[in-house]
Amino acid sequence: MLNIRPALLVILSVLAISCGEEKKSVPIKPIVVKTIEIGNQMEYQNNQNVGFTGKIIANKTVNLSFQIGGTIEVLNAEMGDFVQKGALLAKVDATAYKEEYEARKAQADLAKENYERIEEVYQKGSIAEIKMIEARSNYNQANAAANATFQNVKHSKLYAPFSGYIGAKIMEPGDLASPGRPVFQLLDINNVKAAIPIPDGEINQLKKGDSAKVKIDALGDRFFFGKVAEISIQSNQQNPVYIAQILLKNPERSIKPGMSCSAFIDFKESDTSETSDIILPVNVVSVTEKNQYFVFVAENGKAKRKLVTTGKLYSNGIAITSGLSASDQVITSGYHKLTDNTPIKIAQ
Repeated sequence: MLNIRPALLVILSVLAISCGEEKKSVPIKPIVVKTIEIGNQMEYQNNQNVGFTGKIIANKTVNLSFQIGGTIEVLNAEMGDFVQKGALLAKVDATAYKEEYEARKAQADLAKENYERIEEVYQKGSIAEIKMIEARSNYNQANAAANATFQNVKHSKLYAPFSGYIGAKIMEPGDLASPGRPVFQLLDINNVKAAIPIPDGEINQLKKGDSAKVKIDALGDRFFFGKVAEISIQSNQQNPVYIAQILLKNPERSIKPGMSCSAFIDFKESDTSETSDIILPVNVVSVTEKNQYFVFVAENGKAKRKLVTTGKLYSNGIAITSGLSASDQVITSGYHKLTDNTPIKIAQ
């Protein structure tokens, strides 16, 4: 027994030392995270950008045609040409109209001479007033007929009503033009419009003047900013879809009609509670086993889990309708390593 006790004391001493060492806690290294402050104007939004797809159309599209019939003699433009306002685009053979005008003009000149002679005689009192009135009426009719015929001569030439691009050349020299039959299609693309189909469930939220940004696939990641200029009042016959047109400036004329685009419209829903919703990146919001949504916020050097209520999904994130305040700093990077009360360090 005397030999066992010293050995037992040694063992107990070793255990006591090892237990003491175990009680020394190793400091937990803070997780480096990034945050966004809800109060920041860029993140605390009073608008929601909802995305739609559509295509670009010209601000103005005009089919140019002659007001008279005739054989086309000259076409001075090709498809894709840029033409200035007032440029001569086409002419028809005006020979018959010129000859008719000359004949009418000669009749008007004769009627004028006859009227002047009769008026001179009338002033001397040698002729009845009715004769002078008849001569004057004949002159006015002949002159009006000559002027009307001259309009046909003028309309034998087709001019550009505004500066723009020839979108299509529909006729060729030698073709027979007729009133109203298009010869050219002229496009104004100094401004263009993004024509966007809007579902019937969204159309009443949209108003003229609402802000929008448009991304055009063919022009890379660049955004073009504009406003809603027109909204159709009647839907498509096959689908309950309305067309909204977003006016965009195009000074470089790099945006071409027909290009596909995506438009993100700022709905101004002043009569709904979502006008002050917070928009967060979708990946920041997590879900518990009980299907409760939560985010991590930074508080006093630790990550705190906060339950939130989510709203609509938008192009730039998901709406948070409750659970956060303007002073919260939501963790947006490193959150997948966190649990409640994990020490954190905010990256600068």
